[in-house]
Amino acid sequence: MPDLSPILSLPLMQASQAQKHVTHNEALMQLDLLVQLSVADRTRTAPPAAPVEGQRHIVAAAPIAAWAGQAGKVALWLDGAWQFFAPLAGWRAWIVSEDLEVAYDGTAWVAMGGGGAVPDVLAVDQIGVATSSDASNRLAVASPASLFSHAGAGHQLKINKAAAAQTASLLFQNAFTGHAEMGLVTNNDFAINVSATGASFNTALKVTAATAEVEVKKPLLLTGQAAAPTTPADGLIWHDSARGQIFARVAGQNRVIDQQADLPCLVPPTGEYLITTMASGGATSTLTGASGRIDLFPFVSSADLVVDALGVNCTTAVAAALCKLVVYEALPNGQPGNLLLETGTADLSTVGNKVLTASLTFYRGRTYWLGVRHSLTAALSAWALQATPDISGGTTMVTTARKTLRRTVAFASAAPATWNFVSSEINAAGATAIWLRMA
Repeated sequence: MPDLSPILSLPLMQASQAQKHVTHNEALMQLDLLVQLSVADRTRTAPPAAPVEGQRHIVAAAPIAAWAGQAGKVALWLDGAWQFFAPLAGWRAWIVSEDLEVAYDGTAWVAMGGGGAVPDVLAVDQIGVATSSDASNRLAVASPASLFSHAGAGHQLKINKAAAAQTASLLFQNAFTGHAEMGLVTNNDFAINVSATGASFNTALKVTAATAEVEVKKPLLLTGQAAAPTTPADGLIWHDSARGQIFARVAGQNRVIDQQADLPCLVPPTGEYLITTMASGGATSTLTGASGRIDLFPFVSSADLVVDALGVNCTTAVAAALCKLVVYEALPNGQPGNLLLETGTADLSTVGNKVLTASLTFYRGRTYWLGVRHSLTAALSAWALQATPDISGGTTMVTTARKTLRRTVAFASAAPATWNFVSSEINAAGATAIWLRMA
């Protein structure tokens, strides 16, 4: 008769054995350890300093001291000494410190349904939760809602397809008939498709994968807004139902984008000049400068104009007289705002055309303020009074149209970086004639 049982190696009593209670008690002690196995933890590499009778641990990798060489075994403190039991494949143990059940797979202890191998019971071909699954719908759920939550960070729901010509999408149904679909449908462009019948779908919106361009395939309905949005961002479009107009926020301004008439414009070819009048023409007059004076007038570009120079015409030269040209952007209220350009210096000690290099684009429909800075009293050509816009404002009704803003700034100083308009600058003088040379 063998001395030990074949599985757990429990000591067996022999026929002629004396003190059989010793062998019996030893076997019971081992069963007391192994039946309903529960251990304190599985992360220790060294025994605790003051163990109590019956305390159990699974020895962690690379153990030391009294546990050296016992990695993976169950350690039991009994009768003042550590005893070690090598697990067999299939042993299960409850880890108290982790509130987790583990199993020994023949090599290591692994979590049941957790960090280890997935139990065979979960490796199924189909699952139906409160409904029946089938060969196509291998996962079927009948529920008021479904929740996919994170496990400590984010969460991704992934829908994968075999090839670009296949479909990876979400299909929304009514009575098991599809009426809306979004995803990658027969290509890798993201699309939103809808159907009234479920038989054929129309694309409402598509985002092209290669360029990220958004295509709106059908008319876009803007619901009416009773007032303009508060602090809208550039690029926002809305329908003002109170005014019955479509607006867009462009360059910090709310602009009407319907019912507009284009201003007639013939853009000269490269190297030729465009005049900066606004209304009817007429022969130019002259305007005499003054030391440190700046004259500005508004100009609205009727096309996108790329400019490489600005020019003026000196009609009366003055020794040592100089000028510079400036361009300011317009604020939403039409007043000049930030300085866009200040040219170099032109010599007005001789008459004739003065061309100052620049690099600037004037955009169609935008208001700009063009101006000249004088150092002395040379005279320049000026547009006819009817050829430039009238500048409104003032506390009294005036009978002389105001055409310019006039300010005194020392010529040696840079032009103001921000104009900071004051109403007293409005002046009835004509606007200096400035030409734009096309790049």
